[in-house]
Amino acid sequence: MLDHKTGIKKIIEKRVSQGNNYLEILKSIYGADPREVWEIFKEYKDETSKKIKLINLYPEYPEPHPAYSQWRITPNSTKILLSIILEKNYENVCFLGAPILGIEFSKIKKNKATIMDIDKDIIGYAKNFAKTIIYDINNSIPEKERNKFECVICDPPWYNKDIQHFIKRATELTKLGGTIYLTLPGILTKPSIINERLKLQKLLSKIGLVITELQPIVEYEVPPFEYMAYQDIPTFSGEIWRMGNWIKLKKCKNYGINNSTTNSSQKWIEYSFGKKRIFLKDKKEKEEYKKPKLSSLCPGNILKSVSKRNSLISKIDVWTSRNAIFHIDQGIGVIKTIIKNIKKNEDKIIQTISKKYNLDIKKVNLECKDSIKKLKELIKI
Repeated sequence: MLDHKTGIKKIIEKRVSQGNNYLEILKSIYGADPREVWEIFKEYKDETSKKIKLINLYPEYPEPHPAYSQWRITPNSTKILLSIILEKNYENVCFLGAPILGIEFSKIKKNKATIMDIDKDIIGYAKNFAKTIIYDINNSIPEKERNKFECVICDPPWYNKDIQHFIKRATELTKLGGTIYLTLPGILTKPSIINERLKLQKLLSKIGLVITELQPIVEYEVPPFEYMAYQDIPTFSGEIWRMGNWIKLKKCKNYGINNSTTNSSQKWIEYSFGKKRIFLKDKKEKEEYKKPKLSSLCPGNILKSVSKRNSLISKIDVWTSRNAIFHIDQGIGVIKTIIKNIKKNEDKIIQTISKKYNLDIKKVNLECKDSIKKLKELIKI
């Protein structure tokens, strides 16, 4: 069997010989990372293209955020998936980590859906259409929701542990004989995918799930954070490329699953500015004044990879939906105050800090001006 990188290289060689450009290859290479494809492609061909503007296919909703690994299924794919779900005429359906799909379903089928998601902003929109529950996959399923649904649809982040957590939780939510639909990454998404698929097969067998369908039909929009992450690739201009598999599972046995918490998840304080969002790591710190200090983690303060395998992820304290990042060395309380008031002018923010901590305004101006400037620049990206 070819290793991951060799397999990608062989496909690129063939596509280049057929006259395909970078974007054509990216769309047909089973989910391989755009940067990995570019590094190999440029060995064979020199190519540039005109950048297109960032396109948000769901402008009515808050921007997806990389901290939650939020990739949204395109409207075209959503229609296809909904036609599959609606054909079965389920009486009650749970959308676990798939809020947009749940909202679109609820516009057609009233009072049939429950939407469970960690994102408070998107749940705020979803509650206008369906029953909603703010839910972190790492916590126990609410007792009254267990074994309740005929059908559960989930769109987990494409990491093995997350996929397993979602499947276990979906199984807890589903009635015996019920159906689970979920998305899985393409076969070239990452080097470990084959081994992960084998482990997944064992898990499914263990908890009484049987695969009845698998179709490569799930297409994702390019979120703002990915658009920004790959801006340095000359030919990456925002066209849709990410594809996943749509899996149908049947719950055939009632295997007991320990309904306890799993891995603890990172807590974020969420701020919205129009559709853009800033997440601040929820660190515990005494409510006292400390001179705020922000440090850069990468050139231009734009994260080049949102993969959890990226060692920088654990160091991020301020993270925007446009993939701009900072680390906080100290003064998180002051930084919270700055972010809450970021739309105000600089003098107003300084006055607010001075009043809150009973400090001389000159001292605040001297010590906080740089952080205010950095954070104001951050939300302009």
